Amino acid sequence: MSSRGLRACSIMLVLCGGAWRAAAQSPAVHRYRTVTEGHVRPFYLAGVADTGLAVAAYQLAERAVSNADFLRFVIARPEWRRSRVARIAADPAYLRHWMGDTVLGPDVAASAPVVNVSWFAAHAYAEWSKARLPTTAEWELAAGRFRRALGGTTDRLQALLLETYSAQVSGATASATLRLTSDDGVLGLHGGPWEWVDDFNAVVTSGESRGDGTPDDGLFCAGGAALSADPGNYTAFMRYAVRGSLRGSYALATLGFRTARDAAPLLPRGKR
Repeated sequence: MSSRGLRACSIMLVLCGGAWRAAAQSPAVHRYRTVTEGHVRPFYLAGVADTGLAVAAYQLAERAVSNADFLRFVIARPEWRRSRVARIAADPAYLRHWMGDTVLGPDVAASAPVVNVSWFAAHAYAEWSKARLPTTAEWELAAGRFRRALGGTTDRLQALLLETYSAQVSGATASATLRLTSDDGVLGLHGGPWEWVDDFNAVVTSGESRGDGTPDDGLFCAGGAALSADPGNYTAFMRYAVRGSLRGSYALATLGFRTARDAAPLLPRGKR
């Protein structure tokens, strides 16, 4: 090859390498689904109307954040790599299933939901990707909408959730709910890892807790009619218990997250 050809190849390699680094450091493109407005029934809250708490429409990522997605994040934000993260922001289990700071390893599926991630890291990822974490009420609203997937019934969802949650506790596998798509088009809300929510540690027992009589919309809630607030709702209690046991620095092999965004504002008819 001529010297001119070698120089051209070298230039192309430099350009391609730069493009790859730029792509690796840019936020992953998540597909979002609109979760229409609705009501959620708080699990532990007195003084709330029978209709529950109103939740505005918002957008929720179709899938949980994956290992590949989070890898892009730690490449772009070195302070969140396993060897550099501040201990106050993540405990020693942070990303321990990865082979290295920026290496997943042969036993880690790139497309699988990332786990062993603290709330602080999940929150930082959400900000980096110009999104946020869903609130408890938002997550529960989305998680209770499976009427179409289950033929218009809710009893089957409860049965599937009991099977799935029992399997999670025992370490067995129950993947039936993993294949379900919610009525809003969201995947994997049940049957996969537990998921961080923005207000995971906001737990109160009275609607008067704020002093102004306004119910705290960050309370644990059971979504819609499918997960009505009643003492026999064991699956709702399990989620309540899991969230109540967490601290922001915890990194667990059974805990991941997904991102959310505010609903896009409606444009005036003349500007659509």
